[in-house]
Amino acid sequence: MTTQANVYESTTSFSGLAKRINDSQRIIVTTHRKPDGDAIGSVVGLCRGLQSIGKDATTLLIGPIEHGLRLAVGDTELNVVEEIGLPSEDPDLIIVVDTGAWSQLEALEQWLRDHSEIVIGMDHHANGDAVAGDRVVDTSAAACTQLVMELFDVMNVSFGSGRNSVAEALFIGLGTDTGWFRFSNADARCFSDASRLLEQGIDRYQLYRTLEETARPARMQLLERMLSSLEYVGPVAIMCIRSTDFQETNGSSTDLIGLVNTPMVLENIQASILLTDTDPTVTKMSFRSKPSIPGQPTSLIDVNQLCKHARVVK
Repeated sequence: MTTQANVYESTTSFSGLAKRINDSQRIIVTTHRKPDGDAIGSVVGLCRGLQSIGKDATTLLIGPIEHGLRLAVGDTELNVVEEIGLPSEDPDLIIVVDTGAWSQLEALEQWLRDHSEIVIGMDHHANGDAVAGDRVVDTSAAACTQLVMELFDVMNVSFGSGRNSVAEALFIGLGTDTGWFRFSNADARCFSDASRLLEQGIDRYQLYRTLEETARPARMQLLERMLSSLEYVGPVAIMCIRSTDFQETNGSSTDLIGLVNTPMVLENIQASILLTDTDPTVTKMSFRSKPSIPGQPTSLIDVNQLCKHARVVK
């Protein structure tokens, strides 16, 4: 049974998390299933930083993982539970980043519950469960990697420089979760943090190319099928990709990243919904919305409220 947090908010400080980390040696860092750039950036950035101060820090991920993200993290090993199974030895500490929702951690749920006393977390989302007893939640952050930055500032951990650095991993999260600084969450704090990371010699153009311009041909085929299904319901665009589409294009769920945003370029569209069934027994929904622009009616659609009530339908 899911343990729901009565109020999903911080239960400790960065100093409190730092103490838990300093008191531990073998640390596993994990995040939500099908991790995006912010999740991967937070996990990899944490591991690189903790390794730099002598910790035995490793990743543990629930796949699938997008091809571009695998390329972007360079020499950092990504341990995927579907490939290697659960750890055979107990860690001293488990850090969960960029989520606090059991529904996003199903493959690790029992393992996390069995080790609940050593689970800590960092998240920037407004809703979550009691996955981590000690956690920092900051919904004002554009990306979870910004919380990793704050933690490392408290711990005096260096961001390193250039390729395969802590800074590079953290920039991956900040760039992708803000739509490369196009989204409304790209505020002054976001640009300040980005500037700090860029000062470490990151090649942001190469990162962008690796993450955004290394798609497989199947992505274009799925995009074509998605757009052919497009229907408008007032200011909402609704699309679908069926299990047969994946089979016929040899596509996978990682080929879909960002496709739900496609109709948002239209002036009169305030929200976009993509229904997919990679598994014919399960339909998943992706939501996106945007604020109104000056001179247009105020948008009444808040997809965050929709997501609060979303459930997997079998």
